[in-house]
Amino acid sequence: MEKLQVDRIEKFKNILLVVLVFTTILLLYFLWGSESLEDFIFNDNDETYEVLSCDEVILPDQIILGKGNEDYTVAFEEKEELWTNEVLNTFKNFSKGTNIAVVEITEQQYKEVMKYPSIVAKFQYNIPFAGFCEKYKIKKFQGYDSISNMTEIGFSKGSKESAFIFDGNKKKYYGIVGNRPLDIFSKLDTIFAQQEATTYYPLKTVLGEESTNDTLVPFELPPAIMPAEYKKESEIGENENNSAMAQTYFGETFDFVRKVEEANGTTIYMYGYGQKVLIINPNDGSIEYKEEVKNDNPEQNSMFEALDTALDFVGAHKGFRTIAGQEIKPYLESASPIGDEKNSYRFVFSFMVGKNKLFYEEKMPIIIEVVDGQVSYFRREFINFDENQVQRKSNKEGISAINMLTMNYEYMKEALTKAGLIDKEEAKDISFEDIANKIDNLYTGYLKPAVEVSADDSANTAKKLQLVPVWVVEVNDILLYFDLYDGQPEGYAKKY
Repeated sequence: MEKLQVDRIEKFKNILLVVLVFTTILLLYFLWGSESLEDFIFNDNDETYEVLSCDEVILPDQIILGKGNEDYTVAFEEKEELWTNEVLNTFKNFSKGTNIAVVEITEQQYKEVMKYPSIVAKFQYNIPFAGFCEKYKIKKFQGYDSISNMTEIGFSKGSKESAFIFDGNKKKYYGIVGNRPLDIFSKLDTIFAQQEATTYYPLKTVLGEESTNDTLVPFELPPAIMPAEYKKESEIGENENNSAMAQTYFGETFDFVRKVEEANGTTIYMYGYGQKVLIINPNDGSIEYKEEVKNDNPEQNSMFEALDTALDFVGAHKGFRTIAGQEIKPYLESASPIGDEKNSYRFVFSFMVGKNKLFYEEKMPIIIEVVDGQVSYFRREFINFDENQVQRKSNKEGISAINMLTMNYEYMKEALTKAGLIDKEEAKDISFEDIANKIDNLYTGYLKPAVEVSADDSANTAKKLQLVPVWVVEVNDILLYFDLYDGQPEGYAKKY
């Protein structure tokens, strides 16, 4: 009997030992394996966080309303409602029809049909068309497979039974022909009447016969927006706050995390041998996070799935709100594949200051990369600004778009040559019209200049910590900035 009792104890010990060994193996796998640290984030007091949906950030940059006389209205404030209620819903209903055919058309045919009363949604990035149809539950026809991306989508009275799509990646235009007139055309006159916006004309209309550029330019003087003071996220860089910030990335325990404090105030947290790195920089108020991707069996992810992952990550790390608690209105500035990788995407976010878009001369407020369904890079640099200031109107009169372009011809030529968009030999004889014909877009906004403020430079601090009202001239992937009032250059940068 005693021997039987001893055998039972030994068996129990063996079972317990096996359980402990397996538990140890599992713990080591999760701690040192390919699992993302995001799986181990602890939120204080089980705090929930708000996550934006794809629908809230995938919005057109502009809704262009064509009146049919080569004059246009560009809707900025009402674009979300026009996109959802008019353009998107019209295409959904259109795709429920029968006998729909897709025809590739020329650029000239596209421009000709849009000279009639029309409505066009224009994006800053290319949206995979198959993913778009799947996301919004749009019925797909056989010919839809020939459309790779959607950069513009619209409707025109020049062909009332059709929808039109421009693929900005492949520079191809498509007409999608149905069998009955669309309902949106009965609403166009009402939509036009509801807009109290500036009238736009194609640039070629203003420059004359030598210009071929259809880029829309406002006819009236720009809105007199005020400069606005801003502050960096002051809490970042203070030692007592750094640990709390790092915990949202590494969890509550730092058993495997090393901390390095540099002379300039930057704090670096490193997990393992650099598999995960967090950099908190008080000089520019930024947070930068990098994580090694070790997914041996990556799943196919669409742009929309990658964007969901990115938005969830942003939501888990303070969301679209500054540390001081100021809410911001984000917009998706860029969405692009990383290199040739099918499962890798880079998303760039900025936000609105009042009714105007904000541009950083260096970096952008949020840059996030998703590889194989995992966030591999994240950079956040928010600012706090006086919302009362951006609502005020300036007494000064802004410079017109045409005068701004004319006075900066030489500067633009030099900048585009340095950026490699104009050959040095070609630049010697290039005319103003040649420069103007290269412009892809032109609008107003706010610029955060790329200037560091040091402790011994207090005399210029007020100027440097201001958001500057600017004209933004877009040429290929270069953004050139000019003061909204005197037209003087404020710098240029490559788009992210």
